[in-house]
Amino acid sequence: MHGAVIAREPALPARYRRLVLQRFAETFVEATQIVASPLSLPGPGELLVRNHWAGVNGVFDDRLARNRVEYLDIHPPCDIGIECVGEVVAIGEGVTGFQLGDAVATTRLGNGYREYLCTPADRAIPIAAATPEILTLIPTGISALVALEQVAELRPGERIVISAAAGGLGHLLVQLARLKGAHVVGLAGTAEKCAAVASLGAHQVFNYREADLDAIFRQAYPQGFDVAYDTVGGPIFDLFLEHVAVRGRVICSGYTADIERPEPVTRPRIYTKLYWKAASVRGFMNPLFSEHHADAARRLLQMYADGSLRVLVDAREFRGLEAVPQAIEHLLAGRNLGKVVVRLT
Repeated sequence: MHGAVIAREPALPARYRRLVLQRFAETFVEATQIVASPLSLPGPGELLVRNHWAGVNGVFDDRLARNRVEYLDIHPPCDIGIECVGEVVAIGEGVTGFQLGDAVATTRLGNGYREYLCTPADRAIPIAAATPEILTLIPTGISALVALEQVAELRPGERIVISAAAGGLGHLLVQLARLKGAHVVGLAGTAEKCAAVASLGAHQVFNYREADLDAIFRQAYPQGFDVAYDTVGGPIFDLFLEHVAVRGRVICSGYTADIERPEPVTRPRIYTKLYWKAASVRGFMNPLFSEHHADAARRLLQMYADGSLRVLVDAREFRGLEAVPQAIEHLLAGRNLGKVVVRLT
């Protein structure tokens, strides 16, 4: 193939818009700006993708705007947003396996909050259709599956408790744990969210804002949990430490409760909870397990296609790059049920 193959209908625009981190500031709105840029054709080995939907990662986006993502060395101005789905509108020289109109997903910092994207073809994931549901699977579902298999090492018949079980990650953890034959307990913060988690197959669901979880766990699960999967931190993490089973695993996959102002620990050190049970605390951060991503994506898409996996997309509609700050605030406030997405077309 020589040159770039370009979609003729509709014609490509001369310019497109993207959301740029212009500076570090205390709020996402202050730190970012929508910029209009010339649209370039893809080079050799590249695809030009028109993004239809972008996923929102509230804590990450908010902290990125304030230069608080410890593992990234960011220098504004730079593009932001991570996961997106769209359609191929132009194909660069030498690219095989893609046609105009193909739906693809991409996951890389700088890909998401923009109307058009030039990406290496080998980083584009073919999908059946560019729908918001895919953003729940890639990369959030990848995180869930890799964490359960590679870090939690969840086995059939084990007991697992999951915090934030109605969130974008949590609702997939619930289902994947069920599919692996585990006994699943979910925690959520409203009656609506608890009902949604129960509908996904959790054996027990508790409202952590209302229930005395310590008393409930002591009575209903006196042997503790083989896996306690936490993304919240704070008192929930402490509760999970208290109720981890012999040879159990507490998974730390985030700590939104005190990520800004870590709570000083005045209680005994965690080894007093772990040693006598031969239990462990294990950290999980998805980018550090990239060798498992491609296989996880393939299996997740197959599970979704055959109906064995449901995805929850938050019902609140956000449209256009202008709506990204509101989507982030919606997520940070905990008002979401499932994955928060922004429609770009």
